[in-house]
Amino acid sequence: MKLSEHPLSFGGHELLLTNQRAIYWPREDVLILSDLHLGKAAHFRKHGIALPTTVSEQDLFRLQQLLVHYHPGQVIIVGDLIHAGANKEVESFRNLALQFPETCFSLIKGNHDKYAASKLNELGISHYYDTLQLQNIHFSHYPVQHEIPTISGHIHPGVSVRMPHGKYLRFPCFALTGNLLILPAFSLFTGLDTRSLSEKTAYYAIHEEGIFTV
Repeated sequence: MKLSEHPLSFGGHELLLTNQRAIYWPREDVLILSDLHLGKAAHFRKHGIALPTTVSEQDLFRLQQLLVHYHPGQVIIVGDLIHAGANKEVESFRNLALQFPETCFSLIKGNHDKYAASKLNELGISHYYDTLQLQNIHFSHYPVQHEIPTISGHIHPGVSVRMPHGKYLRFPCFALTGNLLILPAFSLFTGLDTRSLSEKTAYYAIHEEGIFTV
């Protein structure tokens, strides 16, 4: 896994955007990500749509590598950790969390997060919030403008970029609009929303080799 960082000043804090669809906040020693959608591939297979098991394995491997690299004191998952039901992918997350006992895993409730707090605790989630504020930064799964800087997820932002040959390619991205920073979906198995944001949005597009601004 190649890891590339792009510094961003947000809310008076220095954040590190990464091409692995997560943010590291050095001052607070926090790794921030959103929309893992664990169990989504298994849910599709259950309903007759053939998908390889490697989909979720790749996501969890990337998360493991980020945890090894940064050794964060806390991981904040900004919603949609689990897409559907109890399955092998969910159990794999539990096993991953057990490998990092010194890291606190926190979850902001997303529209797919239906588990009770007690069940999430069994999976390694120490804290479960509707919203959260850390320092002067607000965390909410749903991207709405707030009076203070806000980090959210949910829409799986993407940006369409015109290439030199005239064709357009779509990239997952971090999207910054006003005091709202929207995370890309951490899962590789998601669509991209390239239409919902305003023309004033700044995009930090992600590819395997790094991050570029649009």
